[in-house]
Amino acid sequence: GFGFNVSNSNPTICINDLIAKFNREEGTELKPLSADCLIARTVTVLERLIEIFQEKGPNGVLPQYYKYWVHSGKQVRLRSEDGPAAWIVGIDDYGYLQVHQEGEGVQSVHPDGNSFDMLRNLIVPK
Repeated sequence: GFGFNVSNSNPTICINDLIAKFNREEGTELKPLSADCLIARTVTVLERLIEIFQEKGPNGVLPQYYKYWVHSGKQVRLRSEDGPAAWIVGIDDYGYLQVHQEGEGVQSVHPDGNSFDMLRNLIVPK
């Protein structure tokens, strides 16, 4: 799942805070977003991605997905903080994270059998 914080400044930051900051810094007058406008735009974009996926399969959307994906090439540790190093290389045909470990090749790690702690760069079996 995902969510957008449109207009609630606390406890973190919201999209409209970023718009106001941008307006101050750049001398622009962008209007704040409304939740209904953002929801409508999100659904429209999602519908288009679904159409592309249905027409072309995963390879139709993966290039765009990877363009904004922050995990590629990220080093993680397997099993414990001092466990073997592996590098995130992508996702498999089922959407599972793929990692490459020296001497072991590429393997998929499954959330039902592993716990992902991306703040600590750690993938641990449950």
